[in-house]
Amino acid sequence: MNEQSELDELNRVLGRRLARIRREAGLTQAQLAARLRGTNRGWQQAVSRFEQGKAGHQSLSFILDYLRVCGKGLGAVMDVLDEYTSLPPVLEQRAKRAVLDATAGLPPVQRDLAQNYDIGLRHKAGQRIRTETDIERRVRQVVKRARAEAWERRLHFTFNDVLDELHLSSKDNLSIFLKAFGRKVFGVLRRTRKTRPVWREKAMAKLDTWASQHELPPEPFARMKQAVIVLFVDMERKGELD
Repeated sequence: MNEQSELDELNRVLGRRLARIRREAGLTQAQLAARLRGTNRGWQQAVSRFEQGKAGHQSLSFILDYLRVCGKGLGAVMDVLDEYTSLPPVLEQRAKRAVLDATAGLPPVQRDLAQNYDIGLRHKAGQRIRTETDIERRVRQVVKRARAEAWERRLHFTFNDVLDELHLSSKDNLSIFLKAFGRKVFGVLRRTRKTRPVWREKAMAKLDTWASQHELPPEPFARMKQAVIVLFVDMERKGELD
């Protein structure tokens, strides 16, 4: 629902409520119009259009005078006004829709992560949407975060599989080094996706010296490297890296 349709709905609901209040006060539209502004026929037409939700934007003074003639206070329509003012700002609603559109083509896990992250951002004061540029920023931020979290989940499962295969506890010092190494391998693969193959080869060859630099056995690191490469190829095939 856009800003205009929200206002139109407010006018319709408010008009119906005030018409009921007028009838309960025992007044006709002509009588209410006369007490508002005198006997000018135009005022009766204005009251009629307002009660039908067709009068556009009426001033607060008109609504207050209407209630005053009927012997009611603002509390008689406060729930209608509260419902309208509790709606998210229009730009915030556009941002929500933009996030839904931008994440529609993502894999289910990434899409759910993105939308849940967006819900969290809506409740942070520093993330309020004030301009169209803010909407674009929100979409980029949400999609980037969702992908990063999805990647981290896949890496976590891969790391655990390798550690189980090597009969290592996740708190073992070697396990800590292996997971750090696995992230480095994933980082190199991701950064060199669209570069010349030789650059990836050089970066990966440099990583191969990582175990010896830390005086650790090379075999577990070779196994971790292989597992991360297999994971990366699978993620690339499924479009999870785009």
